[in-house]
Amino acid sequence: MKSLAWLAACIESVAKQIVWEHFDATAVKKSLFIESEDSQWVIEERIRGIAKGLGLHSVEDAPGFHYLRTGPFDLVNLGATLKAILDHYRPDFAVLSTLQNLLEGKSWNEQRDMQPINQAIVRLASECCPLVVITHSPWDKRAKRAAGTITQAANFLTTMHFEKVSARNASDAFVHVSIDSKIGAEQTDFNLRLETEGDEVRGIAYGGSGWPKGVGKDAVLAAIEADDCASAKDIAARTGVSVRYVQKIMKTKRKE
Repeated sequence: MKSLAWLAACIESVAKQIVWEHFDATAVKKSLFIESEDSQWVIEERIRGIAKGLGLHSVEDAPGFHYLRTGPFDLVNLGATLKAILDHYRPDFAVLSTLQNLLEGKSWNEQRDMQPINQAIVRLASECCPLVVITHSPWDKRAKRAAGTITQAANFLTTMHFEKVSARNASDAFVHVSIDSKIGAEQTDFNLRLETEGDEVRGIAYGGSGWPKGVGKDAVLAAIEADDCASAKDIAARTGVSVRYVQKIMKTKRKE
């Protein structure tokens, strides 16, 4: 839901001056979403669904929103072209989705390969700030960081880890967002709820700080099942809840 959430942010910010029905975006007049992964029809279907959820009827209702479906491209060799695009649209913030399609054969596990990629991102960020770059996490859920070189995050002012979760007894889909910022943040974690109408997406809404009600326990139980040798401290770090809360669940689980 990372790309979906940021696509919704690009539309909602210019149309309603708010993001995810919560965060202030009154300074945003223009946004740009660049998609390299999902197909054109998927992007446009999502845009129509989000627009309907926001009550938008035509492009005039969100004139500052722009999107491009580029497909994969070489970020380093086409950096000048991307800069020209940013200069043309002059967005208040832009989103690149997703990093793995911009590497052009380079390995995100090798620092020597990622150095020119990260340099290109830093240069682009000076042209458009903030610049949001979406990437993936390692398959190991214990590692809450961007896939690839550990030093990659050092090039970004703020990192946000999105983890899709759902309550075992509910059909609602949520994302738990963990934040690590070099300049500090009002919230270190919060949750977002996927809003739908039937099978169609209608938007992303802020659900409050921390985990959604009831989902934190499910996350702890899942983490214990995945690694029953992990300590309460390790489980707490992986799930974003307190050590005391994990200890309480572990104690109850041992009694069952």
